[in-house]
Amino acid sequence: MNTRFTKVIRDLRSDYARNLMLVVATGVGIFGIGSILGGYHVIRREMKDNYMGTVPASATIEIEESISGELVDSVKALPGIQAAERHATLVARMKIDEKWYPLLLFVVDDFKNKQTNKVYFVSGDTAPARGTMLAERTAFTVMHASEGDSLMIKTRNGEPKKVKLTGTVHDPGLAPAWQEEAGYGYVTLSTLHDLGETQGFDQLRILVSENQNSKAHIREKAEAVALWLKGKGYTVHEIQIPSPGKHPHQGQMNTVMEIFVIFSFLILILGSILVATAMATLMVKQIRQIGVMKTLGATSTQLAGMYVLMVIVLCVVALAVAIPLSRITATVFYNQIAVLLNLEIRDRSISWEVPMIQIAAGVGIPLIATLFPVIRGSRVSVRKALDNFGVGRKIKRSWVVAFSSLGIFTDTFRISIRNAFRQRARLTMTLGLLAAGGAMFMTALNVSEAWHKNLNRIYQQRLYDLEVRLTEPVQADRILEAIRNIPGVRLAEGWNSVSTSFVRNQTFDITGTYPDKGHGSFSMTAVPLPTQLINPTIKEGRWLNEQGSNEVVLNQLAREPGISPGDSIVLSLDGKPTRWKVVGFTEDVGSSAMAYVSLHSFSMLSDSLLNVKSIRIGYDDRSKENAVLKSKEVEALLERKGISIDGTVPVWLLHNAVAAHMKVLVNSLIALAILMALVGTLGLTSTMSVNVLERTREIGVMRAIGATPERIRNVVVFEGLIIGIISILIAIMLSLVLSAYMGNLIGNMSFRTPLSLTVSGIALSVWVLIIMGGSYAAAFYPARRAGRLTTREALCYE
Repeated sequence: MNTRFTKVIRDLRSDYARNLMLVVATGVGIFGIGSILGGYHVIRREMKDNYMGTVPASATIEIEESISGELVDSVKALPGIQAAERHATLVARMKIDEKWYPLLLFVVDDFKNKQTNKVYFVSGDTAPARGTMLAERTAFTVMHASEGDSLMIKTRNGEPKKVKLTGTVHDPGLAPAWQEEAGYGYVTLSTLHDLGETQGFDQLRILVSENQNSKAHIREKAEAVALWLKGKGYTVHEIQIPSPGKHPHQGQMNTVMEIFVIFSFLILILGSILVATAMATLMVKQIRQIGVMKTLGATSTQLAGMYVLMVIVLCVVALAVAIPLSRITATVFYNQIAVLLNLEIRDRSISWEVPMIQIAAGVGIPLIATLFPVIRGSRVSVRKALDNFGVGRKIKRSWVVAFSSLGIFTDTFRISIRNAFRQRARLTMTLGLLAAGGAMFMTALNVSEAWHKNLNRIYQQRLYDLEVRLTEPVQADRILEAIRNIPGVRLAEGWNSVSTSFVRNQTFDITGTYPDKGHGSFSMTAVPLPTQLINPTIKEGRWLNEQGSNEVVLNQLAREPGISPGDSIVLSLDGKPTRWKVVGFTEDVGSSAMAYVSLHSFSMLSDSLLNVKSIRIGYDDRSKENAVLKSKEVEALLERKGISIDGTVPVWLLHNAVAAHMKVLVNSLIALAILMALVGTLGLTSTMSVNVLERTREIGVMRAIGATPERIRNVVVFEGLIIGIISILIAIMLSLVLSAYMGNLIGNMSFRTPLSLTVSGIALSVWVLIIMGGSYAAAFYPARRAGRLTTREALCYE
């Protein structure tokens, strides 16, 4: 075997602990990349296949009248229409453990021959019989029921009635029911009538035959169908066109995955820096060997090739371990995301591109990182290599010397300070490694705390605890006084709300609402002035303050580019255009797109005579337990008054639903941050080892002039702690920048609301403990080794 290869093998076998550390550092990054990219590959494919497999309707046209089967057949025959069917969606309520929860009912015309927004049948009946219901698979958790059980349901106009759950379906177009704290049910029109409703099918869903991913083309065809319906005497209420071919959470998921991929590559880069530091350590240790080999005729290229080969061997070992492990973790990761998005993983295969990227990155990045120290070390002259006596750098008179000379420090601490700054390049590399790991760790916890802090704004902005949506408008004075007399009720106000859209030279209202009636919706909310139950976060302009004026305040989801305070906009109100003056913009947490107007102006324009369709109620005690009890009293009162309830939305329910959306993201950020912290600690260990190696003879001199083993250990330990403290300061500054960036990114992705910059005291405390403990641990072994060296061993060190 070639002598050079023999040396490489012996070097690899000479220090198993060091090589294991390098394999772990590199493997962690390769593992992270494979886990995230593997999961991303599967989720991206399955999200598209699951959602598009339902054949989502291109557009939904809501009309006032019932839709007959003959009308559907006529629409199918129109040019450019591939499929059409009638449908109905309404919000009912279900009784669970003596509490009422929202239940979204989908009324289907023909379960067996459904053409758009199909569902996947899981078990039980494929078509519910009269008086029964199919449930979406994620809804059983919220319903506290299973297939075969009966559920108490109440529609807006009916009496409570038990409906048997006879089948289970999977609808990938819906968020998991536990996220929304609501149920999903699928019934026939006859069952809906048995529940007390008289309405028929009022939604016409169409699928265009061409350019199915073009929103402009879909809009053109949908408006043509709506005009045709209007010509036939039908009243078109609204046209809903969700983003073509895109799952409701497609944009958010792409952003989340991109963040994770970036974090994974950063971990590998940090690990590669550690490999570079270790190679520099080895070349320092073998500097005289390099001199001897050059004396015998070795070229710089041959020497560099030897150390590069060592890096490649370490990377191959890391790949061999990390790739299989990343496959396992990718499975866990995409299963968790699938639960979050209500997806069914049908194809679990991971593309060959993922391991290829792992191999390219797992070998390429460490090689690039090690090229500089390897080339520099291999080009050392024979004379310099053979004359090496450790650290020869002279500390010039600088701020380091001046600072360490202050009388407040002991002699031991002064030496530690100067030693820490002797190898500036290595110190910079180590500080970068530790600071990056610390910054990402603190950023993850800062963002997590900012997210929870942002969630608490739901309570700060909503000074009410329950929203009651009524089936029919009622006179506010008729009921508000009775509600206010309930013990524990602080305030009660009558509001109103209606779906709206911007009117821009169009005949019909057009929104981007998805079939679940939540994603993409836009509402006009009428507020009694002055209101005591909302505390708006005004970002620009002012809040509403005039009863009779046509003023409007838009939240961040309703604001469109180019709209400023003082501008005039036209919004649809019950199908007719109404002009409003924009006076301000709010930042809402947990709301869809919203336009706030005064109840008086709304009533005048809609001829509702100050009638209200919702009541918002605030309690003295805002705890969840009290809110549940008081809500029962409110509902019982309304029932005695003969007022029909369309639905109730407790604020605690809204808070829990919003919190569930980002749980996986925040937890994943923390997991990646822990990996970065691990790599950073390994980097400090490597640095302290090479520092001690370089100063072996210097330690011998210190022993010769009387330094005790304890004092030598203290010098090394203090040096590690100094490096750790400096890295903490840098990490704090970096974390502030990263936290602001990540907060803006995640906040805008969720509700177009940047998260406030939050510094987590827990994150800072934990990282300080990790670094101080890690610094001590990293310096302890080299310090003990240095303390045990005899004077003879140190001075004779080769």
